[in-house]
This record gives sequence, structure tokens and C-alpha cells, in this order.
Amino acid sequence: MTDNRISDIVPVEAMKPKDEITDMLRRAALKSGRTAYALARAAGTSYAAMWTFMRGKGGLRLTAAGRLAHVLGLELRPKRKRA
Repeated sequence: MTDNRISDIVPVEAMKPKDEITDMLRRAALKSGRTAYALARAAGTSYAAMWTFMRGKGGLRLTAAGRLAHVLGLELRPKRKRA
């Protein structure tokens, strides 16, 4: 079975504007001062996936991104609509 992630097909820079969730997670991960290995273990994902993500060379699966947000003390929630 092949793993078809959008980030494997289209370069990340080509598909999204800055300050997207992945950019915010990446900045928080880097600011945390924790190693890619420590974050990968805490988030339950592979070191290779975290290393690639932290260097902006790939994305994380949604479940791994959610666990990483939790590890970093972040909360993902819907954006309020402006009136």
C-alpha cells in the first residue's frame, strides 16, 4: 500500500499561505527547544517524520499534528466568524 500525502505530490510552499497550522506548529516546535527525537517520542510519531517536518521538507499526518499540538500545549479550535 502506498502512502499518498498531498505534501508528497505538491510542494508545501506551492499549496498554502504563510501562518498556516503547519507553520505555527513548526515554529512552536522549534521554540520549545526540544529535539526532533524528543518531540517525535512525545507525539507518538517517527523521528524521521518529525525531523523532516521541523526542517520544512514535509508535513505530518493530521493525527500526528494533533498530538504534537497537545505536546506543545497548543489548542486547535475553529476560528470565530467575523460579523
